[in-house]
Amino acid sequence: MLRAGALYFSIIVAFIIALICASLIMLAAHYRGSYLKEIRMARLSRNMDSGIAYVLAQNANAKENNIALDLFGDQTDSVLIEAKHWGIFTLATVKSFVLTDTLKRSFLIGQETTNDAVALYLSDEDRPLSVSGDTRITGNVEVPKAGMRKSYVDSRPYSGDQLVYGKIADSKRALGGLESKWIKEIETALDFDFTKLPTLNGSDEQISFFAKAKRFNVSNLSQVNTQLSGQVVLYSDTTVKISAVAKLDNTIIYARSIVVADGFKGNCQLFARDSIVIGNDVHLDYPSVLGLVSKEKMVDQAKITLGKNNRFEGIIFSYEPKRSALQTQIALGEQSTVQGEVYATGLIKLGKQVKVAGKVSCNRFIMQTPATLYENFLIDVILNRKARSRVYLSSAIFTGAAETQKILRWQN
Repeated sequence: MLRAGALYFSIIVAFIIALICASLIMLAAHYRGSYLKEIRMARLSRNMDSGIAYVLAQNANAKENNIALDLFGDQTDSVLIEAKHWGIFTLATVKSFVLTDTLKRSFLIGQETTNDAVALYLSDEDRPLSVSGDTRITGNVEVPKAGMRKSYVDSRPYSGDQLVYGKIADSKRALGGLESKWIKEIETALDFDFTKLPTLNGSDEQISFFAKAKRFNVSNLSQVNTQLSGQVVLYSDTTVKISAVAKLDNTIIYARSIVVADGFKGNCQLFARDSIVIGNDVHLDYPSVLGLVSKEKMVDQAKITLGKNNRFEGIIFSYEPKRSALQTQIALGEQSTVQGEVYATGLIKLGKQVKVAGKVSCNRFIMQTPATLYENFLIDVILNRKARSRVYLSSAIFTGAAETQKILRWQN
């Protein structure tokens, strides 16, 4: 009995020892695997940072491309980079991989604006700029050689201590232009033959920026009232109506005309030939875009019109290839606020109590009162370049934009 018990006890002890040894070996293998995985992930992360830095160092107006980089020439650290235009911004996707391990990021790129302190640029048409009421301009201005002056409107004088809370310089006969490459791309999209595209059937669409963009024909759709997110592009040769209940995030729309209903909230880039009409109490988040690209010899005046009490964050611009008698017009309704830039190759019409935190550029200002239409008058408006966010980024569509590029927004 003693010998049999000793043998049984020895077997149990040996089993326990073997179990402990196996556990230690498995634990060591687990920690070794975790350690190696952590090293690979750190390496992938460093390679990802290198790929992102490479993208940001490229020229903003370079051709769209797909490139593969072997970062160190040893065939173990590879990065795939895809860069294309998404509206008036550059969309980049960077994939870092080592063997089967992969990291990927997608992001929009914008242009640094901190060195541009100009709040107002008015082309020199040999007319002075007049300010009245509670108008305040904070930042540098470039105005016609005829200068600036205080004026009475509706028996009210200018209430400020000085004309401009910044520096005054002479402007040129024409605005700084828009990059032809970007304008041509927008024109191509506006003239695109989309008849063979599928029709948006009223269902929600959420397309990742790591997938292929989806494009839809909405010419026969009475209005857009669904949830659209990610790489979704809509085309129409008529008027596109966006309902207040629609949810748009990153969506791009190309159409002849676009109408946004009162109370809409979202983030989108809207491009049109004839007109863009934004209702009242609309909130368009950064980086939204309203772009009007007109054709020559249009019968009617091409316009962008914002209603009352709107909040817009991003870029509003109009363009015509050749200056016409009916120049393009951007109209900002009363009590509306713009955070960003307003650029018109034509006229800007400002309602009272309009606030622009950023930069305004145009050939001529107009203001309408119940009694009179005023040209190159600013009445009860606030233009404040310093109020714009320090992290705001612009688009390379503007000629002479800064070479420094930064990440504007991470995309999913």
